[in-house]
Amino acid sequence: MKPAELGREALFPITDLAVLMAIIVFGGLLWLGIAAGLLGLWLLFIVVPAAFRYAIYLLEARAHGAGTYVAGIEIFNIAENLWGLFPLLLLVAFSGIEWRVLQTFGPAPAQLLLGVFLLVYPASMAVLALTRSPMASVSPGALIQLVRRCGVSYLYVPVLLTVIGAGIYHVALPFLPRFGICFVAVFLFFLMFTLTGAIVHASGVAHEVGIEAPAERSAAERAVELDARRQKVANHAYGFISRGNREGGFGHIRQWIAAEEDADEAVNWFFNEMMRWEQKDAALFFGQECFAHFLHHDRDALALKLMSRCLHEDPAWRPRREDRQAALVLAERHGREDLLPALRS
Repeated sequence: MKPAELGREALFPITDLAVLMAIIVFGGLLWLGIAAGLLGLWLLFIVVPAAFRYAIYLLEARAHGAGTYVAGIEIFNIAENLWGLFPLLLLVAFSGIEWRVLQTFGPAPAQLLLGVFLLVYPASMAVLALTRSPMASVSPGALIQLVRRCGVSYLYVPVLLTVIGAGIYHVALPFLPRFGICFVAVFLFFLMFTLTGAIVHASGVAHEVGIEAPAERSAAERAVELDARRQKVANHAYGFISRGNREGGFGHIRQWIAAEEDADEAVNWFFNEMMRWEQKDAALFFGQECFAHFLHHDRDALALKLMSRCLHEDPAWRPRREDRQAALVLAERHGREDLLPALRS
């Protein structure tokens, strides 16, 4: 990773609108929970796990190059997933060990242990995001493979976090109010996950065979999980589109599709999902893009099926102007007399 790219990644949490909003929300809630004392414990019990869950989703999205994960209300649901809580459990376990070492052996061994943890924790989180397996995320073999594949770039994570953290501690911390400290802490926390995800994506390790999901997960389970992840993307896109930001919504979907192994199946899934929305205008508009994808990838059956469905929904629908002649040739070649009048008009 070049210095300019590293600089952009260092600022990513505050330059990306979705992550910046998450910093503001989680930082504010964290401050409220701390300021409320004992009464705020219930709030911290909800906010802290949600922040860890959102962070690991951020890392997962960045590692796959799927754009920024946009947090929804579901992120605060404790039952949303269990593997997403493992980063918090791992940190709690380390904190207990760190305290014990500090009390027994003094500050020097405790600082050494902290340094080792800062080196290992990002790799563990990366493996967790790629496999969704807590067991794999503490496997020495998987961690070594990931670090080796990332190379020297992996060291940017602990080094950059240490440099930025030390700079803030010595320069800005004395002048920051308590709520400001909460926002800075959340920024550094999310930075560790976004930077790790960016480095993993740049290395291509997300597609390494040795860091796949555990074998016991069946194809059906993986399909259900993939559908759930796609549904979240579709829900976020709907949020953009329903507020008038159609291009933002489509862009979110395009980023996800670009990261999938089977782009044809992903395109078909998102089109079908959008056709379930109450307002079909966005789906029909997106249908032109989907048709072009199928047409230029020689997926004749999918292209014809999509045209048929769009024309059934809206007889005035047509492919993009530059695709209309090819669409007519396709329908004639396959004898689709039901489509020819609309395509010839």
